[in-house]
Amino acid sequence: MRTLFAGVIVFSLLLAAASSTPSSDKRRRPTIRYFIATAYSVEGTGASGKWSHPGTVAANRTVLPLNTRIRVYGAGRYSGDYTVEDTGARMDARHIDLFMPSRAEAKKFGRQRVKVVVLKYGDDVAVPADPQQKAEAKAENRSVRANAKRAAAK
Repeated sequence: MRTLFAGVIVFSLLLAAASSTPSSDKRRRPTIRYFIATAYSVEGTGASGKWSHPGTVAANRTVLPLNTRIRVYGAGRYSGDYTVEDTGARMDARHIDLFMPSRAEAKKFGRQRVKVVVLKYGDDVAVPADPQQKAEAKAENRSVRANAKRAAAK
């Protein structure tokens, strides 16, 4: 009787272990953090090797590694998806810097408390500068600035 009972327990434990999914396959809840967001408008090659363009964010690499995809909430019309492609000299743990094509836009943004959802952590790898990406980013920055001037003139 004891042997049968022990056999049933062992069988049920093995069955439970086989039916459970490995922990790496489970969907994790997204990481939600609050940051102080400011803006910068200096064009140039960031720490990742890419030219600054809208959708670029600078952050502390220990908190948000390079190439991390994030979604920013609470930044008004600047809320949306960003990629960490730069770092800053004074980036502390809870500070991000959003790229804006014009200095006036960056000053108007000011300093805001925002909610950040990490969509995918990056590999923290910098790539060599790509001339094609630089040309496309510069063209995008020019068009955004031109549209902003037209909107201000109306």
